Amino acid sequence: MNYQDLEEFLSGPSTYNRATSDEIRKHFQNKYESVPYKNEPLFIFNDDRPFDNDSHMIQLHRRNMSRVPYHIFHFIVLTYVYSGMITMLVEGQKILLKKGDLIILDKYVPHAVLPTSKNDLGINIILDNNFFENTIIKSDKDNSLPNFMIELMSHQYAHNHFLFFSTNDLPIIHNSIQNILCEDLDKKKFASTVIDNYIMIIFMTLIRLQPVETSFNNSNLHIQKIISEVNKYIQKNYKEGELNKLCQQINYSPSHISRVIHQNTGKTFKELINHQRMERAKVLLQDRTLTVNEIAEKVGINNMTNFYRRFEKFVGVTPKKYRDELKK
Repeated sequence: MNYQDLEEFLSGPSTYNRATSDEIRKHFQNKYESVPYKNEPLFIFNDDRPFDNDSHMIQLHRRNMSRVPYHIFHFIVLTYVYSGMITMLVEGQKILLKKGDLIILDKYVPHAVLPTSKNDLGINIILDNNFFENTIIKSDKDNSLPNFMIELMSHQYAHNHFLFFSTNDLPIIHNSIQNILCEDLDKKKFASTVIDNYIMIIFMTLIRLQPVETSFNNSNLHIQKIISEVNKYIQKNYKEGELNKLCQQINYSPSHISRVIHQNTGKTFKELINHQRMERAKVLLQDRTLTVNEIAEKVGINNMTNFYRRFEKFVGVTPKKYRDELKK
């Protein structure tokens, strides 16, 4: 696909939305859990997004889109305004993005999108949580983006930040977006790897800039410290993980910690513990000297029926099938 074919596609009927705001809200209600936020529901998008072994997903924020209610991702999201303009509500703050503007939302940032016109088109790039693990980016104390990305990679901070850039004067950004779309629509061999490299070109270009707006320096240090302590506790004590013991360590009440965790991650303490256990189980299943029973015990689950049920719900297949697929 060349640029002319891409423009014809993007201006065609397939990028036009016909769903009403009520239809979008009902779709969210049927598919996602929600919590109260600013006098309206905040929908918690689940973390089983269909990456299909890729480290990214490319989605369009379609033209003539009705209002998208408040929601949060479990992933980093980059939104680029390809044409027209898009108005977002990010943590209650209204942000107008014009053609060429780009916003990076960290995990769990509550945001909504106001209605768009027939000329307004956005590109959403959703990144898998492992996207940055193999990248090496040096930090610069005078630039927000590298520190922001270090936060994303460390998994030890309250993920409640966003960065907003104006890139209309940078053709490399727009060209990279065009190339990403062409590769994604064509699905040729090695398209996923090519797209990953274009995404890194975008980030490396942004490192040279100062963001127009950011919530990075205004983050709530109190919440940040709590989430950091929660993450460290879970990583070290996921096998026996108990909320009361965590609260004794950091000297907060269980009700307060539970509320902070849910508001900032969209999950309960038990769900975070289970997530860590299942991720560890996936790693241990690669060791064929261990039985499934031994793996279940190593992650703190003594009931095999319970372990099988949790693992299959988390991964989508049984432990045995997962191990067989690894062998293939």
